[in-house]
Amino acid sequence: MISYADLTSQTLAVRTKMAGFARAHAAHADRIPAGWNNNLRWHIGHLVVTPQRLTYGVMGEAVRVPEAYNGWFMKGTGPRDWGNAPVPPLEQLIEEMTAESEKLFADMEPRLRLPYKQPYETSVGIVLHNPADSLLMSYMHDGIHLGMLLALGRALKG
Repeated sequence: MISYADLTSQTLAVRTKMAGFARAHAAHADRIPAGWNNNLRWHIGHLVVTPQRLTYGVMGEAVRVPEAYNGWFMKGTGPRDWGNAPVPPLEQLIEEMTAESEKLFADMEPRLRLPYKQPYETSVGIVLHNPADSLLMSYMHDGIHLGMLLALGRALKG
């Protein structure tokens, strides 16, 4: 079984990798390649919002990101819907992606196994019963978006 320390370490390692990727491709942060729905900025913002919603949000607590982030970065949103909204700078989102993860893990550690008032079913049918489930789901979700970012990088070069 994976330890909490290992999950924390691996999550931060993946997010550090994504932060480096985002910085290396910052010049194209808002470009949406043909056939894509989202850009680099959206993916990074989405990774700020999702773990917050899967933990604090499911627990019925306020998420620790600005409310406007939900409209910009939740599943089902996209840059084409932003209009002229003052979307946060990429570097700010990168910093939040890593710093908020550290805070989230620290805050969830004493509450890992506290059951949710009712189980939460994700959009892909995975049922979460407690913050530990949510953090594992978030780690898997990060892996999906790491793959998306790598593919996006190839598409941006083409």
